Amino acid sequence: MTIPQRYSLVTLGVTDVIASTAFYRAIGWVPSSHSAEGDVTFFTTAGGVLGLWKTGELAAEAGVSTMHASAPAFRAVALSINLESRSAVDDACAEWLAAGGAVSKAPTETEWGGYSGYVADPDGNLWELAHNPFWPLDERGLPVLG
Repeated sequence: MTIPQRYSLVTLGVTDVIASTAFYRAIGWVPSSHSAEGDVTFFTTAGGVLGLWKTGELAAEAGVSTMHASAPAFRAVALSINLESRSAVDDACAEWLAAGGAVSKAPTETEWGGYSGYVADPDGNLWELAHNPFWPLDERGLPVLG
């Protein structure tokens, strides 16, 4: 058997599902009807599904201890949203801040010829907002790689 080369769901551990849902709503995302108010929220994206679930419950489900209070500032994971232009990156960063998120690295030119910055949601989950002129976006807004 070969495991399919895809992901279906990314679940972010959050302190407060209601507050986190409000943040993602504030940046314009619409929760799925499969969400359970206050327990778990799902957002259908152009790629996989994004879930918000309480950190402790996610850890218990995964069979690991919660280390949220002492978790390192950098968790070695960042999700990315590729955008169609540098100005779209700047606009998205401004909207992220207005919704209550934070900027960990302001958008800037990259050494690989693109433009990118990093933002965090209220629980510190990192997102890269990027424009890569070498990766055209398809009709869903996903990068087309050769």
